[in-house]
Amino acid sequence: MWERFEIGFWHTFRPYAGLSPAQILEWKASETVRYGWTFWSFAYASPEAWLEQLASVYGPVFAFCSHSEAARDPDQHRGTRLASHFRHVDDGDWQAMPEQHIMKVTNPFKRQSLALAFKVARVVPVPPQVPPFEVEWYSKGDRAWRLDVLPTRGEFLIRKGGRVRLRRVAAVLELEKPYLAVLKCESRPTRDGADGALGR
Repeated sequence: MWERFEIGFWHTFRPYAGLSPAQILEWKASETVRYGWTFWSFAYASPEAWLEQLASVYGPVFAFCSHSEAARDPDQHRGTRLASHFRHVDDGDWQAMPEQHIMKVTNPFKRQSLALAFKVARVVPVPPQVPPFEVEWYSKGDRAWRLDVLPTRGEFLIRKGGRVRLRRVAAVLELEKPYLAVLKCESRPTRDGADGALGR
């Protein structure tokens, strides 16, 4: 897996909506078994700059989920919402989410009532470890690859070959094309579970 990595995402990962990281990983892995893939949601931001960088990628794309023993649940006492529809970033048509017994994707939907999601083909828990290579990370604001320290919050496109040492990883998500989707919600808040979303 480490040898196959060339480009992917860094994703800040922590407990969410009362679930531990281990419970979240088990949940999302079971959805990939039932449906063949699943969505792993996070806060919405325009993905266009990422798509430009991913357009010429032919190999596998991964998302590294950070490991932090001190991370706290940011939304344990707030309601989350179930995603009702999704739209792949390369397709303008909204589609209804799969049935909830197959796939249940939640997010606070704080930004424009939307969320982004990785399209995940496989969830691979790993012993907490630092990946054995250095990277550079892409700044969407600057539209440039950077060699300084990776920010501690948020999602970032990373690629092998820089001089940034990553922090420890708790899991690796193997993504499926087109890698990203936009989610929207037409449901009421719920407190009975969550996916890997952070709702930052």
